Amino acid sequence: MLWHKWQLLLGTVALVLPLTFSLAHPRIKINGAIAAKAIAQNPILAQRQHRTALIIGNSNYTSADTLANPVNDATDIANSLQRLGFDVTLLKDADLRQMEEAIDKFNRQLRQGGVGLFYFAGHGLQVDGENYLIPVNARLEREQDVRYEAMAMGKVLNVMEDAANDANFIILDACRNNPFSRQWRSLQRGLAAPIQSVKGTLIAYSTAPGKVALDGDGRNSPYTTALLRSLKAPNLDVEQMFKQVRADVLQTTDGKQTPWESSSLVGSFAFNRTNDDSKIDNLPPPTPPASPPTPPVATGTTAFVQPPSLVEVTISYSRIKNLGATYYFTVHLPKNAGTTLQQITINQPEGAEYIRFNLNESIAFKGTRSQQGEKLELKDISSDEKNQKVSFTFEPAVSPGTEITIALKAMQNPQKSGVYSFGVTAFPLGETGNGQFLGFGKFNFITKSHTNS
Repeated sequence: MLWHKWQLLLGTVALVLPLTFSLAHPRIKINGAIAAKAIAQNPILAQRQHRTALIIGNSNYTSADTLANPVNDATDIANSLQRLGFDVTLLKDADLRQMEEAIDKFNRQLRQGGVGLFYFAGHGLQVDGENYLIPVNARLEREQDVRYEAMAMGKVLNVMEDAANDANFIILDACRNNPFSRQWRSLQRGLAAPIQSVKGTLIAYSTAPGKVALDGDGRNSPYTTALLRSLKAPNLDVEQMFKQVRADVLQTTDGKQTPWESSSLVGSFAFNRTNDDSKIDNLPPPTPPASPPTPPVATGTTAFVQPPSLVEVTISYSRIKNLGATYYFTVHLPKNAGTTLQQITINQPEGAEYIRFNLNESIAFKGTRSQQGEKLELKDISSDEKNQKVSFTFEPAVSPGTEITIALKAMQNPQKSGVYSFGVTAFPLGETGNGQFLGFGKFNFITKSHTNS
């Protein structure tokens, strides 16, 4: 009898104790289904629990031109993101140590999951195709100093790749003129397009690669002014939001500045998701379509659904002053590109020794340099020496799922040794196709002959 009473007492304790513990500790999840339902009914709350941002604005440089807007830009972006549920770290006029410590902290925060955003306003520059964000205390007497005195953008990309979050954003309002170029032998304007690709990341530049952004006359730069306005738009998908920013900047700068993005996002996201929208952000990868989308009609504005990629660059002879070397650029147009490829342009950044090409001996063909396929028909090959650009226009346009190679025959290799970059841009079929910058092909010209890529 006593044993039965003891079992009854133990059973009662087993039932009551978990309930008592849960009431004393409200953070413990009692019922996953109830919690999930509550979050679904309040999507803003769900998003704000996992939004992290690092914002840096550098204006008062010790060894470079002072900038009027970046601290204001960073402050206003930080305040806007806080209102949208981000946990924000804001740095103003940061030195290299402060920037690196903030990146390390940002890495730890991103590992907790959710959405990450990095914003930088200030001096930014490129050296040999790598972008660097300049701290206020940087002393850059030579190009070689950059890697020790500035923070490479690759570090930010590595932090986001390491976190493996569903969505990350990098926004750079940092494409002013290089203030150190007068002391350097070479000159590369603006920022380089990112070569490293991180899944689930959107990278936004205030202006196109290789171009210079305007400071503006007001409290904020033209780009950040447009960005602050668009962040408030309710339930606006992020990629549509940046298109709206681009349109605003083009209008306010009379077409002098064109914002640019590179995206590998695989889901949808809105910064200002309101309660009247029953959906929460759909960040996991969607199921791929069984067949590629139907190409749009060849009129009006068109854009790639999935952009082409620059997969290989090689050269037949890399010795300086060599006559008649061929420069090969291989581009892959994916099956789900959503449209055909009409044109490829190849241009050299301003300031580098200009290399002229023999267009009559330049061709395009399917496949790679080592596995050449059929020759492609060209409507036109043209050269614009003022903008240091060569254009290949295909007719018929190249179909999705095709790999092609441009073979440019140089009249002569450059006179001086070093690394020379060539920007590659692809344009879809259409009267006003939006060009997709694919990256830089780099060739290292030396005093003795060997093949490089």
